[in-house]
Amino acid sequence: MQQAIEKKLDRMIQENPLRMEFLDRYQEIIEEYNSGKDFEGTVKVALELIDFIEELTNEEKRVVSENVQIQEVLAIYDLLKQGKNLDPKEMKAVKKVAAKTLSSLKDVLDKEHWREKVKLTSEVKSRIRTNLFHLPQESYPDSEIDQRKDKIYQHVYSSYFGGGNSVYKQSA
Repeated sequence: MQQAIEKKLDRMIQENPLRMEFLDRYQEIIEEYNSGKDFEGTVKVALELIDFIEELTNEEKRVVSENVQIQEVLAIYDLLKQGKNLDPKEMKAVKKVAAKTLSSLKDVLDKEHWREKVKLTSEVKSRIRTNLFHLPQESYPDSEIDQRKDKIYQHVYSSYFGGGNSVYKQSA
């Protein structure tokens, strides 16, 4: 069971770096279990683990509840909305920008060894930045664009290896 949970957590974190909180919580549950509690303590930890697994499943289903097509878009959306209190209209606009950003990057990210080529890494950064200027101006002033671009670039860099390989395809 532990291996299955850890494998699922690894994949989920690779898909979306904002899911690190799940790893932290899982490690706390395991530490509590390993502390050698009595029977009641062990049962309590087992129930926490069951609740945790349910939360992981709900997080994976969030792609449906957030009304985005794929996990890859959800990861970019999460990075864009992090720290923001958006109204429904703005959330819709941010989702659209997330999907458009990923779509505009696919041809470059599918190229073999794109991460090792300055021209291609610059192209990725440029496309991300260009798309981010379509975010709602009230919530995303120009002064924030480069910071958001850097976060998305770091995610893309660690998730897309080129040649059609990404963490999303590898973990499927």
